[in-house]
Amino acid sequence: MANNNSSSNNRLETMAFDDGNPPEIDEDLHSRQLAVYGRETMRRLAASNVLVSGMQGLGAEVAKNLILAGVKSVTLHDEGSVELWDLSSNFLFSEKDIGKNRALASVQKLQELNSSVT
Repeated sequence: MANNNSSSNNRLETMAFDDGNPPEIDEDLHSRQLAVYGRETMRRLAASNVLVSGMQGLGAEVAKNLILAGVKSVTLHDEGSVELWDLSSNFLFSEKDIGKNRALASVQKLQELNSSVT
């Protein structure tokens, strides 16, 4: 995982496979997706790099689903800080995250969803 800052106010957090090659598809982990999408689509998905901008309720769900689907990398972007009201619409945050950048506060829990994402 690498932290890339485009400016002092912008936070980008990248979770990626490091070898540059499409990973082997874990058939146990992705058996349902293989049945629906097929092997070629799963290979393309595993080679995809995705940017999620905005880690409020919808962004958190999108990032979760992409990571569970097994994309190659997800870059998280959010310039805002976690506020108390974020806790009601986002499963990624807890009270200890209040005041932290949303993208940075999201990384650990999202990485726990798919051990292939480093």
